[in-house]
Amino acid sequence: MATASEDTNIKIWSIPESWEPCDDKGNAKAGEGLSESVLDLDAHTKKVTLLRYHPTANNTLLSAAGDLTVKVWDVENSAVVHSFDDIPDLVHDIVWNLTGDQYAFSCKDKNIRFVDGRTGKASQTIDKAHHGAKSVKLVYVNDGDKFFSFGASKQSGREIKVWDQKDLSKPLHTESV
Repeated sequence: MATASEDTNIKIWSIPESWEPCDDKGNAKAGEGLSESVLDLDAHTKKVTLLRYHPTANNTLLSAAGDLTVKVWDVENSAVVHSFDDIPDLVHDIVWNLTGDQYAFSCKDKNIRFVDGRTGKASQTIDKAHHGAKSVKLVYVNDGDKFFSFGASKQSGREIKVWDQKDLSKPLHTESV
């Protein structure tokens, strides 16, 4: 398990295999106390706000922080594989595609950026995906070429947009919710 905090650190924890969250009757019970992290990852200079494990590769973690960076980590070696630093504002969401060869993130600047997960180079951008002030959340669809963005319109109404990465000039569909 990975946790992020305002002290700029990422901590990796090991949950004992013997720990069972429920008793025989299905009631929640206290687990063993975790007092020491297995590993600390330290390369961000401001609070770490988001973490996502790689969907297919063990020990690969994606992090975003208030220092306006997104980092890919090799957890086993406690090392940053690469850092994406061309971020003008706070990151609202990060998400891996299903194969883990790409990740996307949304920022307070209302843009969605796509980055090659292996090289750390930006591959595509959607300028002003949503025009409202609320944060934008992202989800890849099963086939990997399409994804959803959840944001707000200029009038602050929630909306969902479906995008195809083959043509990001406009959404395939916009649904007000």
